[in-house]
Amino acid sequence: MPTRRIDDPADPELRPFAALTSRRPTDGTVVVEGEIAVARALASDHPVEALLLTPRHRARLGARLPAEMPVFEAEAAVVRAVVGFDFHRGCVAVMPRPRPPSLEAIAAGLGEGPAVVVVAEALADPANLGALVRNARAFGAAAVLHGGGADPWSRRAIRAAMGLGFTLPLVRCDDLAGAVDRLRAGMSAQARTVAAVVQPGAIPLPQHRPAVQSILLVGNEGAGLSASLRSRADDAVMIPLAPGVDSLNVAAATAVLLWTLAARGGPVSEP
Repeated sequence: MPTRRIDDPADPELRPFAALTSRRPTDGTVVVEGEIAVARALASDHPVEALLLTPRHRARLGARLPAEMPVFEAEAAVVRAVVGFDFHRGCVAVMPRPRPPSLEAIAAGLGEGPAVVVVAEALADPANLGALVRNARAFGAAAVLHGGGADPWSRRAIRAAMGLGFTLPLVRCDDLAGAVDRLRAGMSAQARTVAAVVQPGAIPLPQHRPAVQSILLVGNEGAGLSASLRSRADDAVMIPLAPGVDSLNVAAATAVLLWTLAARGGPVSEP
């Protein structure tokens, strides 16, 4: 489909972009903002429904735009009027909510080689969850399981993840403890489940000996991990911190933990 020039924010051709501020991923539609995140969505296996962008961003994305996808080009002021808020990122896409693989497919894809799967329980802040997804992708995690909190397909979470969730399996699980059991059943017999905690008796991270395959459990920003998830852990580890500092942001802590598991347990899956 050729690019269509739009000068009127009320143009009926812009139906895919109607009421963007009220869209929720649970409605089945994901809104992607900004050139980097949009480019990653276009390069992924997930279909994009339509794209609205300025001439400058149209020129920069160029050949990456699928020929069959509706593309609408408009000046920045028109894009802002369509989007419905003060938008300065130059391009916005709408797409169906990505379909996650099954836990069994994730486990089967790990084989016997080095791998880490992150399980994030009840993260309330979408920016924290998005940053965790970005870190997981950066350090080669095989997948992120999440539940009971923010949605990684919210606009804010996608921005924080820089669109990297489009190339990382993200699986929502209403029963995370049961999901860990199912995932572990399909992994290597030597795999271990590691709970990140802040409590006496936990193994200081530098003293922990990672397995080749790990499930890393991280919990809510305030409450930490639930008892049901902690009970699944083979090891409880903590990150040693300077005096006077009680904890790290959950996304920052996950980055430290993933780097340690990758560096000392063997390389994880290729980014």
